[in-house]
Amino acid sequence: MLTSREREVLDLVAEGRTNVAIGHVLEVSPRTVAKHLEHAYRKLQVNCRVQAVARR
Repeated sequence: MLTSREREVLDLVAEGRTNVAIGHVLEVSPRTVAKHLEHAYRKLQVNCRVQAVARR
């Protein structure tokens, strides 16, 4: 199960935003965004942004 923050990050990814842009919106570093994505990928058993958005 994804956390609310992981879902929020994936929603922004679905809009085509970069990690830097997502970081600005959420007021976190791009590295934090990358960690949220890493955790979401593992939970969704995917390897990339496109697959993660499709499975969310």
